[in-house]
Amino acid sequence: MYEFVYYKEYDYSKLSKIRWNKYKGKGQKGIYNNAIIMFDTETSKSGPVEYETVVKKDLYGNKYETLQAIPQTNYVVAFTLSVRFNEQNYCTLYGHKPSELMECINLLRLHMKGTLFLFCFNLAFDWIYLRRFFFRAFGEPKKQLCVKPHKPILFKFENDIVLKDAYILAGRNLAKWAEDMNVEHQKAVGAWDYDLIRDQTHEFTPEELRYIECDTLAGVECIEATIKTLHKNISSIPYTLTGIIRNEVRQVGEQNNAHDSFLRNVPSLETQIKLEKVYHGGYTHGNRYYYGEYLPNEIIKGDVTCLDFNSSYPFIMLAYKMPCSLYTELPGIYSISEIINDSKDYAFIFKFVAFGIDLKDFKSPMPYLQFSKCEVCINPVLDNGKIVSADYCEIYLTEYDLMILNDLYKFERHACVEVEYSAKHYLPRWYTDIVYQLYKDKCTLKNVDSVLYGIQKSKLNSLYGNCVTKPCRVTVEEEYDTGKYIEKEFDNISEYNKYRNKRTNVLLYQWGVHVTSIGAWNLFQLGKCVDYENGGRWVYSDTDSCYSNLWDMNKVKAYNERCEQMLRANGYEPIEYNGKTFVPGAATVDGVYSEFVYMGAKRYAGRDSETNKLKITVAGVPKKTGSKCLNDDIKNFKKGFCFSGSVTGKLTHSYIYVDDIYIDERGNEVGDSIDLNECNYILDQAKLFDFNDYIEVDEYEASNFRTT
Repeated sequence: MYEFVYYKEYDYSKLSKIRWNKYKGKGQKGIYNNAIIMFDTETSKSGPVEYETVVKKDLYGNKYETLQAIPQTNYVVAFTLSVRFNEQNYCTLYGHKPSELMECINLLRLHMKGTLFLFCFNLAFDWIYLRRFFFRAFGEPKKQLCVKPHKPILFKFENDIVLKDAYILAGRNLAKWAEDMNVEHQKAVGAWDYDLIRDQTHEFTPEELRYIECDTLAGVECIEATIKTLHKNISSIPYTLTGIIRNEVRQVGEQNNAHDSFLRNVPSLETQIKLEKVYHGGYTHGNRYYYGEYLPNEIIKGDVTCLDFNSSYPFIMLAYKMPCSLYTELPGIYSISEIINDSKDYAFIFKFVAFGIDLKDFKSPMPYLQFSKCEVCINPVLDNGKIVSADYCEIYLTEYDLMILNDLYKFERHACVEVEYSAKHYLPRWYTDIVYQLYKDKCTLKNVDSVLYGIQKSKLNSLYGNCVTKPCRVTVEEEYDTGKYIEKEFDNISEYNKYRNKRTNVLLYQWGVHVTSIGAWNLFQLGKCVDYENGGRWVYSDTDSCYSNLWDMNKVKAYNERCEQMLRANGYEPIEYNGKTFVPGAATVDGVYSEFVYMGAKRYAGRDSETNKLKITVAGVPKKTGSKCLNDDIKNFKKGFCFSGSVTGKLTHSYIYVDDIYIDERGNEVGDSIDLNECNYILDQAKLFDFNDYIEVDEYEASNFRTT
C-alpha cells in the first residue's frame, strides 16, 4: 500500500479513509485528523562560495584577520511529505519547488477532514524558506508561538493547517532520535551532497531520493512511537520535551490537591523577582594556576580522573529538604554565622553585602562569587568571571551559597540584608515518587526498551527545568512583513496573578533555585575529596563533575555513603538491577585521561586512557569532528589554535530577506533564505584578571555591619 511517488502522481483519495476525531480539550472546538504528517526541504546555494577578508577581535581585544564567506541566496530544490496512520506508512510525496509543496498540502486539505498537523524537523530553518509561499497560498497565520527569535514552535492558519516543530519535541537530532526510538526507517546520513549546486529542475539520483524519503519517514515513525508511549494523540502531544513531563506532573499534582499547597506557598511578586536574582546555573571553572595569559598551558601528565555525580539534580530533589512554606521577611541585619546556624531548619534568600572581599587562600583554585550576578561590584579581580577579590559587592544568595563563601572567602565587613526565610521540608511525596520512578526507569530500561528508556530519561532530565521556568517570561512574535521578531509587552503584575491562579501550576520556582545552590555545594564538598596532602590538584569543574589528578578515594567513599544515607532518610532505596547498585547523587568515575589541558570554562581536552583517543569540549565546536583538528597532538590545544570549519562542520548562518518571491535567471523560485557556511573557531583562553580602573568606594552607612 505504501508509495514513494512524485506528488502529482499520487491518488489523494486514499487519504480520505484516515479517521478524524472531535477535540475534547477545554475551549477547543471542531475536529482534527489523526494522520501523522511531516514535511522537509533540501536547499541549494545559488553559486560557488566566495570569501572576503574581515578583521575580528579575540577575547583580549587583539585584532586578527580571517576569511569569511559572503552571504548568498539559497533556495529549495527538493521537498518530501510523509503520511502515517495506525502504524502504517501511507505515502511519501516529493517534488522540487516551494509552490509545489503548497499545492501538495492543498491536495491533502481537499481529501482529509479536520485540522491537519504538519510537523517539520527544525521548523526554524524550513520556515524561512517557505514563509512567503505559505503566505501566498494560505494567508498569514492567525496564531504563532515562538520561544525566542527565529525559534518558532507553532503556526496556525485560517484553513486549519497547523505547522509544528518536531526538533524541540525530540530534543536531539533526527538521526539520534530515530536510533533511540528504534524505528524502521533511519536517517540516510551522508547520502546528500550539500556542496553540489542544484536547480529546481535537477533529476534526483537513487541515493538522493533515498535520503529525502528516509528523513520524513523516520520523522513520522518517531512521532508515532512517542505518541504511543505517552498515551497521547496527534492533537494532545506536548509541544516540547519538557512539556511531556510537565503535563504528567500536573495531572498527578491535581490528584493530590497540589495547587492548594501551591497557593499557600507561592511567593509574592517581589520575592519572585528576588528569587530570579538568586538563581544561577551550574558551576563551571578551571584551576587558574595551569592556564592563562601569562602562564604556559600546562599539559597535565598522569591520570586525571573525572568523578561525575549520578543524576545530581534528581538526587537533590529526593534527598534534600527545600523551602516549602511561604517566605517570611526577617527585618534587620544578620551575619554569616546567624544565617548558617539556622540553615538546617530554614531556607534563606537575601542580599549579601561585603567590603574587602578576598580569598582566604589566594591559591584556592575555585573562587565562587559570580561577577555577572552581582548587583554592584567595585574594583574586582576576576578569574574567568569569578571574583578573586573586590573592594565591595552586593549579590543575592541562598544559605548554601553562603556556606561556600564562608569556606572560601574572608571579608572586612559584611551583612545579610533583605532576608527572607521559609521552613524546610522534603518535597511532596507525590512529586518525589515521580522523580524516583523515572530514575528507576533510567537504570532498568536501558537495554530492555529503547523507546521507553529514551523518553523516561528525557523526562527525568526535564524535571528540574520545569521548576525554574519563569512565571513571567518575555515572548516574541514574528512580524510577517519584515521577518523581524519583536518582544511582546506584558504587565508583570497581571501575568504573575495569572501564574498564581492557574489551576495546573503545582511546582514552586524556589525549589529549582535551591537545587542549583545545593548542586554547587555538593560540587565543592566533592572537591574536598582531592588528596591535596600528596600533590592532588582540583583541575576542573563542570556542574556535576570534578577532575583531579589524585583523589582520596576513602573520602569519596564517605561522600557516597552520605548520599545513600540521605536517600534512605527520606524513605528511598538505591536501585538494585542486574547485579549492580545505582545510588543517585553518588560520585563515580566517568573517564580517566593520561593527558589533560584546559583553557577555561567549556574549553578543555584530554586523552582517554582506555581508548588513547583525544576528546575535546569547546563550546561551539562539535566534539567528534573537533578532536580531529588536533591531529592527535594535545599540544595543539592552545591559544590561537584554529578549529577548521571544513573539518568540524561548524556552520554560521546569515538571514536573507527579499521583498517578494521572484524567479531567478535559471528559473528557480526564490523567497527568503538562510545562507549556511563553514565557520572557523579560534581558541581563546579564559581571561584571568580584570584590573579595572580603581575607584574610591562610595561612603556607605555601614556602622551596623558585622566584622568577620
